[in-house]
Amino acid sequence: MFNKSIIMGNLARDPDNKKVGDNQVTRLVVAVNDVVKKDKAHYIDVETWNKTAENCAKYLAKGRKVLVEGRLFQDIWEKDGKKNSKIYIKADNVQFLGGKQDGEAKQQAAPVGADEDIPF
Repeated sequence: MFNKSIIMGNLARDPDNKKVGDNQVTRLVVAVNDVVKKDKAHYIDVETWNKTAENCAKYLAKGRKVLVEGRLFQDIWEKDGKKNSKIYIKADNVQFLGGKQDGEAKQQAAPVGADEDIPF
């Protein structure tokens, strides 16, 4: 079985960071342009954990371009008698692309490995 997803786009909103037990989790929403309809975007939910989550929360903001590599996951739950599901990417790596949106000096792409301090 093979489960790998790679997307590149801009953050649609600021990262949402919280603590879950002893772990950090940061959720991102990445806007990815449609390859056929250039004026249409798809919004992909991304979940990052621990060191990657800390770095995403610290350095990313709405509008920042990222490249995400990870695995597809599906959450299924029931609310008010109705079954719901959501598919998202659990990130293994997040690369920060381009420069900061506020006009500061551009940074090189910075890979953030899955809970590692060294690039992949």
